[in-house]
Parts: sequence; C-alpha cells; structure tokens
Amino acid sequence: MTPRNTATLGLRGEEAAARYLSEHGYHVLHRRFRYGKKEIDIIARTKDLLVFVEVKARSFSPVNFRRFGRPCLAVDTEKRRCLRQAATAYLRSLDRPLRVRFDVIEVYFEQDPPQNLLSLHHMPDAFRAE
Repeated sequence: MTPRNTATLGLRGEEAAARYLSEHGYHVLHRRFRYGKKEIDIIARTKDLLVFVEVKARSFSPVNFRRFGRPCLAVDTEKRRCLRQAATAYLRSLDRPLRVRFDVIEVYFEQDPPQNLLSLHHMPDAFRAE
C-alpha cells in the first residue's frame, strides 16, 4: 500500500471512529489535535470524562493480520508517551480538570476496492495516563 493510500485509509478510519463515538453518546470535540509533531486522532467527551482516542485502521487480509498483528499493537510505548504529552498540553488549556481516559479504536476495511468497513473494535481505557 502506498503512503497516500495509507493516509486515505487512516482518514477513513478516523471518520468511522468519530461516527461510532457520536452514535454511542460521545461528543467529539477535536479531530487531529496537534501539539508540535504529536497528534491525537480524536478528543471526545462524555459527561465528566475526557477521552483521548488513537485510531488504527487496516485493510484486512489473513496475510496482513499474520504479518502485522492487530492494529492496536502499533500503539507501543513510544506512541503512548507521545499521546500522553499531547494530552497534557490539551489539558493545560482547560478551565477545570476532568477525568481522563485513553482509548484505542481499531478499524478494519476490506482489502480490495471499494474497501468497505468490515468491523470496528473500541478498546476503552486501553492504557493509563501515568
């Protein structure tokens, strides 16, 4: 897959994740929040909880799955550190503190065009703020 196709798939994954969150009672506050070179895909809120969401989208095929594993595995120690730093910067801009949670959403699309959405897996509280 070319970088352009990967970026397009990522954007489609974020769209699907934002739609899913909205349909499940979350209010999406920001998409692609940037802090320097660090980015949070989605920032959402539900009641008094602020949720920072990392979205990982993949074209599904048994070969890709065996080769790369689940998309959530790409949210490694370094990625979590970057997400925490960006989240800390975002939290500094708020008037009052909120409880915080870090979620990961995996989005799977068909491998071949038209690349329809196959499934979406939401992992609330995927890692701690520490």
